[in-house]
Amino acid sequence: MSKASEKSVRTEPKRGRRTAKSSGPGPDELARIALDLFAKRHFASVTIKDIGRAANVNSAMIYYHYKDKSDLFRAAVETAVQDAFNLYAKHCYRSHESAADSISSWFDVHVTLHRQLRNVIKISLDYSGIGEVNRSIDRFYKHENEILQRIVSEGVEAGIFRKSVDPSEVATMISTSLDGILARSLILKDFDMVGTVECFKQALWLYLGYEPAKNKQPRSQPRERKIKSHVEH
Repeated sequence: MSKASEKSVRTEPKRGRRTAKSSGPGPDELARIALDLFAKRHFASVTIKDIGRAANVNSAMIYYHYKDKSDLFRAAVETAVQDAFNLYAKHCYRSHESAADSISSWFDVHVTLHRQLRNVIKISLDYSGIGEVNRSIDRFYKHENEILQRIVSEGVEAGIFRKSVDPSEVATMISTSLDGILARSLILKDFDMVGTVECFKQALWLYLGYEPAKNKQPRSQPRERKIKSHVEH
């Protein structure tokens, strides 16, 4: 083999792999785009070509990241769940002065990522019984419950929530209420989701015996709160 031909063999890109010059959405963005389609239409009616058109890439690009549609479907749900916890972790690391601030941040995450989380709720209803979806949803609720229980316990110990509060019950109440708000926003187009979340938060403060004005402290230096930013597999 001549040196020229040997060089051409070495530099030829492998089939299915992107070259450095190619551009387009990465695997996480493809998963988010796919989530929208899976939520709007049934899994069986969505094709890789449909997702490619929505992402403005060819099918080969999708197969570069995912082995098949089922693999992408699983990643779509996992990415939405992961995005929620990643955003919450960023909120917490900025600085939270109290357990109430942390709960408020979890509410903010639901408002910011309402579209993705709403799609997860719809998919969990439409595809109940599919192993991968159930496992992803179960991990989400388990991790959410652990976070909320820990925060509520911290609030009780700090004396800003009433002593008779059951952290487990409050965690379930918060999770269930937020799900209900997101589900209602799917049904009613003109539903005031942001306003309803704020009303629920005020009702929660009353239930917890929390008085925002009384417990308002001067802003201090940021302190890190140890929150896991990932869903344990």
